[in-house]
Amino acid sequence: MEHHAELSERKKKILKAIIDVHIRLGEPVGSKFLTQNEQIALSSATIRNEMAELEEMGYLEQPHTSAGRVPSRAGYRLYVDSLMNRYPITSQETEELNELIREKNEALDKLLEQAGKMVSVLTNYTSLVMKASTTYGTVKRFDAVWLDKNSFILVMMLDNEVVHSKTVHLKSEIDEAVLKTLTTALNNHIAGIAMEQINLPRMMELEQEMGEYAHLITPVVKTVYEAIGTQKAGAIQFEGVNKILQYPEFSDVDRIREMFDVLEKKEEIMNVMTHAKNDGVNVIIGGETTVRQMENSTLIFKNLTENGHIIGAIGVIGPCRMDYAKVVTLIDCMTDRISFALNGDNKSVLPSPQSRTEASADTKIPPDTKH
Repeated sequence: MEHHAELSERKKKILKAIIDVHIRLGEPVGSKFLTQNEQIALSSATIRNEMAELEEMGYLEQPHTSAGRVPSRAGYRLYVDSLMNRYPITSQETEELNELIREKNEALDKLLEQAGKMVSVLTNYTSLVMKASTTYGTVKRFDAVWLDKNSFILVMMLDNEVVHSKTVHLKSEIDEAVLKTLTTALNNHIAGIAMEQINLPRMMELEQEMGEYAHLITPVVKTVYEAIGTQKAGAIQFEGVNKILQYPEFSDVDRIREMFDVLEKKEEIMNVMTHAKNDGVNVIIGGETTVRQMENSTLIFKNLTENGHIIGAIGVIGPCRMDYAKVVTLIDCMTDRISFALNGDNKSVLPSPQSRTEASADTKIPPDTKH
C-alpha cells in the first residue's frame, strides 16, 4: 500500500466524500452519486478511475459486482488520521455535557455511570466506561491516635496523598507512650516500602525495636495489609447495547454474535485501553487490536488520568462505519469535563461551540439521494 503522503489531493477529496456518504447512508457509493457533489467537479469517468486506483491501493473495497465502493479499514484509518472535519458540537450538546459536572462532589463511579449513559444517547452507539484497577501503593507516613487501653486509630498517608485510617483492637493493653514507640518503628521500617517487600526480616526488625511489645507487630501489620495491601479489580460497564441492532452491519447473525462476543471480552478490552500510548482520543479500527472478535468493529476511547495513573476511561464501540468526527469530539469534551470536575475546577464549563470548534465545511451530500 502506498504511503498516505503519496495520495493526490484529488484522491483524498474523493476518498473523504465516499466515507462521509457511506457513514451517513450505510451503502456502497458510486461515481454517479459523487458527480452530484459540488466540491468534486469531475466527470463520472474520472471519478471511476480514481476510485479504481484507491481500491488498488487498499483504501476502498467493492462488496459486490455493482460500481459502488465502501471504505476499507485502511481507508477509515486515513480518514480518522487526516481527512475528517472536526465535529461542530452543538449548543444543546454543550449544555448536556456541562450538566454532567454541575455537582462537583460526585464520586468517580457516579460520574462515569452518568457519562456512559450520556455518551450513548448523544452518539447513538453503545458506550463503555472503565474504572481501572487500583493498587494502594506504599504508606508515606504513619500516625496513630490512642483511644483506650485496648484500641487506637492507625492513620496511613499513602504516596498519592490519600489518607486511610483503621481502628486497631488489641487483646493486650497499650498506653500512649508505647503507641508513640510503635508509630516511630513503623515509620522507620515500613514507610515508603511496597507491601510485597514487608517480609520476615523486616518484621523481625520491627519486633526487635519494640522489645517487650513485639507482640503488637503482627496484628498491626495485618491491619496495614487489610487497609491498603489489596488490589481493587477494574471494571467495564456498557450502556445502550441494544443500539447495535439498529445498524445494518449487524443484521447478519454471525456479525451480531461476533459483536456480543466482543462485549464479553471485558478483560481484553480493558487491557487494550489501559495500555494505550495515546494520551488523547484513541481510535482502534478493526484488526488493529489483539481482540480477534473486533475485526469488524471500532473502539474509540480516552483515558482519565490522575497523577500520571489511569483511573478510568470513556468510550464508544460500534461498526467501522461510525460518525468518527462526532464521537471523537464528544468523548474528548466529556473526559475534559470529568477531569475538571475531579480536580475541583470551578471553571469546568465548556465554552460555546463557536469558540471551541473551528469546523470546516462538511462534505455536501444531496438530501435523500440514492446512487
